[in-house]
Amino acid sequence: MSTNDLPDLENSLENGLDNGLETGLDTRLGPALRDRMATEHPDLEHLAAGALRQGRTQRRRRTIGVAVGGVALVTAASLGAAALAGGATPGAVDETPVASGPEEDAPTTDGLTVGQVLDLGDGLSATIAADDKGLYRLGASTSPGPGRGFVAVVSGPVAALDAWWASDGLDPLLEDWPGITVAITQTDAGALGMLGKVDEVPVTVGAEWTCEWFLADDSASCTRTDGTLASLVVRDAADRDAWLADPDKGATPDAWVTEAHDGIFISVQAGSNATPEDVEELGRSLTWVD
Repeated sequence: MSTNDLPDLENSLENGLDNGLETGLDTRLGPALRDRMATEHPDLEHLAAGALRQGRTQRRRRTIGVAVGGVALVTAASLGAAALAGGATPGAVDETPVASGPEEDAPTTDGLTVGQVLDLGDGLSATIAADDKGLYRLGASTSPGPGRGFVAVVSGPVAALDAWWASDGLDPLLEDWPGITVAITQTDAGALGMLGKVDEVPVTVGAEWTCEWFLADDSASCTRTDGTLASLVVRDAADRDAWLADPDKGATPDAWVTEAHDGIFISVQAGSNATPEDVEELGRSLTWVD
């Protein structure tokens, strides 16, 4: 039997039950009893008829429930099949990322290029060079960084350069560009009084002496093999006569003076443990480098 046959069966049963109940009551009770029942129990037939209607209603609800449940089952199965056909997994969470706008670019550090000019303010600038040949080197950063392999050549008015140097203007360049070397031209270095009277060692010394030169200060510290100490100072040739005549300078046994050479002369002074003879020995061992 199919579900479609249920309404016809229900109607047949209802009609037969209604007719049988009414016929049985009429046949068995008789007119007199029916009259008595109408007087004694006026709602008996109504109760019987109500019970019959309630039974029909319950059966109808069950039939509708079966039909609706079947439709719901078919619908759910159809939806599940459609989802599977589309490649979706039942119960799966959609993890597709939601766009939240354009991605932000990662911060980058601009590199230096040869010929680039950095504005230092106050009329000063730093031109980026590949090396410091022929320049006066002010300092360099030993840290690794984007300044490695580059030289910042600072230039501008001498007064501004002097103020920049006096205010430690070198430090920001070394901090902003780790690895960089900072320099100025020889001309600017001379104008700022940074250059000595010579840029190379002007003399050699005897075999028993070793001298460490500080060209920016125009001087050298010398030591003999036995530990005797003395010093050399490069001076202007124009000052030689005056220096020799000064008892506090050259006119003393503890000092020895070379002849003038290429606009300069060298004075030799005794250290704490040197004698006048030691000073003269060192002085006489000096040979000019041409």
